[in-house]
Amino acid sequence: MSEELSKRVQNFESVDALADFVLNVRYDDLPADAIDAAKIFIMDSLAVGIAGTTYDATDKALAAAKSWGSGDTRVIGRPGITLARPAAAFVNGMQIHALEWDGLHEPSVVIALCVPLGAMVAELERQKVSGRDLIVATVVAIEVAVFFGGDTSAGPRFFRPSCAGGMGATAGMARLRQFDKMGLIHALGLAHAQTAGTMQAHWEGSMALPMQIGNAARMAHMAVDMVDAGMTGPVDFIDGRFGYFKLFERGGDIDQLLAELGRPFKITEMAHKPYPAGRATQSTLTMINQLRAEHSFSVADIEHLRVYVPPLIMFLVGRPTETDMTPSYARLCLRFVAPLMLIEGSIDPKRYITQVFSDPTIRTLGERIEICADGTTDENALGPQRMELVLRSGETLAASCIDPLGSPANPLSQQQREDKVRLCFALGFEQDLEKASAEAFIESCGRLQELEDARVLLTMVS
Repeated sequence: MSEELSKRVQNFESVDALADFVLNVRYDDLPADAIDAAKIFIMDSLAVGIAGTTYDATDKALAAAKSWGSGDTRVIGRPGITLARPAAAFVNGMQIHALEWDGLHEPSVVIALCVPLGAMVAELERQKVSGRDLIVATVVAIEVAVFFGGDTSAGPRFFRPSCAGGMGATAGMARLRQFDKMGLIHALGLAHAQTAGTMQAHWEGSMALPMQIGNAARMAHMAVDMVDAGMTGPVDFIDGRFGYFKLFERGGDIDQLLAELGRPFKITEMAHKPYPAGRATQSTLTMINQLRAEHSFSVADIEHLRVYVPPLIMFLVGRPTETDMTPSYARLCLRFVAPLMLIEGSIDPKRYITQVFSDPTIRTLGERIEICADGTTDENALGPQRMELVLRSGETLAASCIDPLGSPANPLSQQQREDKVRLCFALGFEQDLEKASAEAFIESCGRLQELEDARVLLTMVS
């Protein structure tokens, strides 16, 4: 570091410590649960990326990406289509998050997989990457994403999945490119210089919501490509004067976050989303299924439904229903998603359409749902949550949820995980491609650590 630059760098120690961690992770040092979790969530993320092709916003993104130039990189869920590598990463990332069905790190409330996997799958076309190297890069990427999106006392203003996820994706990409320490630091600095994503897109339910994920995946490619071309970036990007924890997150204890790297590996704390409806609805959907299993009632028997939630849940999914909702808005609308589950017993991603939004049965039931603040003061708490279902008979059925289905403490079974993959393949692919490819993909992900070239996964998902 030059003497002039050192005058402007306040706390290089944090950057140095993070870089050491990223570069020192080795496959043989990973605990078995971290390896297993990486394989499970790589499988899940690529599968929901296939299903993401059913949202027409991703078709629009693909059309835009084609205009950015040609290339030879395949795209998840798009047989026969190739794009320039950063453009493929853009579409991959957008599709993985498009249905709000991708995994989340619960303690930090970071949807941490969509950006790294969207980026790194596109990198498989550029160089030979072993299954072991892809596992390590995924573990590292999640660790860095959670570091940047983690310990904070403030609610979200920027879109953590794209902002923190982009930093994680860049770290994972730097591992795949085998950067040295300064190469990694400059790549992360260049990623910080491009970091973007706003909660306004979430608030409005705009197509820009998943687009921000795609943009972050493309940005990770741009960052490492610029380093390969000899460019440098800002180095005090963690807690410098205009570092990440000054601009995007507030209240984080950086020393504590550094101390927690790999303790445990955050990939082991990832949660599945069983239903394509965002993480913030999953507790309510779990409680609905709990009441269905314990009691006999019909939709016609329901007088009123009260759900007691923390402020973050109220903010994320407490929105009113609208007849002209976008699919992105509806997926994050508890007054739509809960009636859909009560009436149909499942959440079909193809039901996020105008005809269903205006269905009088769904709308009437949604008007009977009251979403109540539970008194929690933690702006980042996802739970616990509770529910009171009042029947016309006057009986009140109660349920509570600390760990929704799919969370680490209430995980999906292997059968449930694999059935989700099969469903995603069925949604995204024609029938003649769907069944054989899904089974081969599940089998290959199960032995990912044995693959000499992880590119074989692309033959099954694209």
